[in-house]
Amino acid sequence: MELEFAGVKFKNPFVVASSPLTSKIELLKMAEDHGAAAVSTKLTFIKQPFYGKLRMYNSPKEASIICYDRRLDLEEGLELVRQAKEQTELKIFVNITSDSGDLESWQRLAREHEEAGADLIEANLICPNVGLATKSIKGADAVSSTEHGGAVTGQDPVLVKQVVSALKAVVKIPVVAKLTPNVTDIAVIARACQEAGADGVCLAGGQSSLPPVDIYHEGRPCYELLNGASHGSLGGPATKLISFSQVAQVAMKTDLPIIGGGGLGNVEDAIMMMMWGATLVTYCTSIMWYGWEVVRRTVAGIEKYMQDMGYSDYRQIIGKSLQYLRPSSELEAVPGYPRIAPDKCNGCGRCALPGHCQAITIIDHKAVVQAEKCLGCGICKQLCTRKAISF
Repeated sequence: MELEFAGVKFKNPFVVASSPLTSKIELLKMAEDHGAAAVSTKLTFIKQPFYGKLRMYNSPKEASIICYDRRLDLEEGLELVRQAKEQTELKIFVNITSDSGDLESWQRLAREHEEAGADLIEANLICPNVGLATKSIKGADAVSSTEHGGAVTGQDPVLVKQVVSALKAVVKIPVVAKLTPNVTDIAVIARACQEAGADGVCLAGGQSSLPPVDIYHEGRPCYELLNGASHGSLGGPATKLISFSQVAQVAMKTDLPIIGGGGLGNVEDAIMMMMWGATLVTYCTSIMWYGWEVVRRTVAGIEKYMQDMGYSDYRQIIGKSLQYLRPSSELEAVPGYPRIAPDKCNGCGRCALPGHCQAITIIDHKAVVQAEKCLGCGICKQLCTRKAISF
């Protein structure tokens, strides 16, 4: 079941995000072998401002943070695109940024990648490792002339509009802007992209973050094999609910098609992201943690879901949940209270733990509800490991 994004046809909605997963042709082949429709190549500069090595904080139940990594120089990026077009059938996004902020540099990167065979340009206006980290630690005045790529540019709607306009002026392939969430209103930035003629946007995590610290060793940040810490790019489960909100805001306030990501790890996550307004979905951290089978399971799962639910076109689910969005002042609480299934309840007492709740007590090893005292928060249902509570 094909779908279209920015005028380009994709065999399914799955895009492997620009990351260490997309830095070599061998990895791109793995992406294709496991069913991905597209990849976004590793962030490419004309010449990267510093040469890092991959270092990250990892907590699979919580989050990842990358604050230091190696990117590609222009010739490396171009060769990767040429190899990908020769050796795969993948649709290729090229993730590019100009660390100087110079529009001619942006244009050169886009033009040469188009000539190499790229299918879409992905303007990187999200990376917090170049410039934003310096800005966060030392202030805007400390940002050097070689630190204006990524999120520093992406925070300014005027600069974003200039970049997108400059790119649209020199390439015929679609231009997609990958936006930083580190702004007051993501829709303002997205509208600037739309006004400049962008063909789509990508919203995929990237919140500026710091890791936990070891409180027993002088507060040392929990990075392995790194001499310090910097504000890095957040990924993993911690980003998912924020990403839903970002995608929904842009879907409601612009006409741009969206690539949605940030914290996605399974088929349900992908479908939820599409229901909040994304046309394509993009994964990174979950593949880094659990391997390429994540791609295969997700692609197969989406296809099975569509078939089982009787959907014949992805457009039938894209944005489906937006109908429920409304201002808080227009919401109405539905009356109700929890019901306990006696055959499932073992009186463990978890449901009676919430400090604000006086509605549930344990009597004779069973949870008992005083309906008139229930606030309707729903916490008890989520605490119950035996699924004994319904509303």
